Amino acid sequence: MRSFVLVALVTAACGGEPPPPAQSAPKAPPAPAPSKAALPEGTLRRADVDAVLDAGFARFLQTLEVEPALDAGRFRGWTIVELRPVPLWRSVDLKSGDVVTSVNGLPIERDTEAFDAFESLRNAPEITVAYAREGAERRLSYRIVP
Repeated sequence: MRSFVLVALVTAACGGEPPPPAQSAPKAPPAPAPSKAALPEGTLRRADVDAVLDAGFARFLQTLEVEPALDAGRFRGWTIVELRPVPLWRSVDLKSGDVVTSVNGLPIERDTEAFDAFESLRNAPEITVAYAREGAERRLSYRIVP
């Protein structure tokens, strides 16, 4: 559950619908399909973000694998091991090896922090994911529009 905020943000950011649950997991009700009309680059529809949030944490856990990134024993962020399914992530500038360090400026180390960051998206005007790639700090930002 600790990495869940990342999944929520990125899934919302790509404008795609979460994948169906794995066969071994209990079936969750399907999330509403996001709107298909084109948006300006760097924007998301509030309804699409809400649909992703309403689908719940379990749905997101099926879309990536992460592991803790430590620096001298201190938590640095979550290293992305795998993003799945690939088509869901194609339009998002994240890849295996990236280390996600925060979401909307909020820490994501502990379960409660990740949950708070996830829930903050319900009223946030934008989604920003801070991450590192090959030592360089980067940001993904998407403005949320009505």
